Amino acid sequence: MPHVSDPKARPSLTSGQTPAPAGTRTATAQPAPSPEQQAMIKRLSQTMGQHATACTAAFIARKHADIIRESAAFMHSLEAVWTEEGVDPTDVWTELLRRIEVGDLFLRLNQPPHRKKLNGKAVRPWRISTSKLP
Repeated sequence: MPHVSDPKARPSLTSGQTPAPAGTRTATAQPAPSPEQQAMIKRLSQTMGQHATACTAAFIARKHADIIRESAAFMHSLEAVWTEEGVDPTDVWTELLRRIEVGDLFLRLNQPPHRKKLNGKAVRPWRISTSKLP
């Protein structure tokens, strides 16, 4: 009887390889970043972290003007990351819009029927008169 392989089976790993964590995508091999790119990535990461931290501190201190200024600086750094990685900003804004729309849909679907109003009065198909179990 010929050996039939399972299409869902994982490929075997050669020695020294570790399996990828669940939910991660395997990408094609990319060359290691040059020292200049590594320095730029480090600098950009530090700048983003500083602005995110400053924005959070301004929020805690309730400083409205500082929140605006640091949020703008963080978004500017974020845009630089998108540019570096070749991400189209419209893709990010589309994803944000999708998340908002899905959240709104879930909120509407989870509203109990008695929340709907007819002529300004709540319509209830039933009314609980006691908390006692039968």
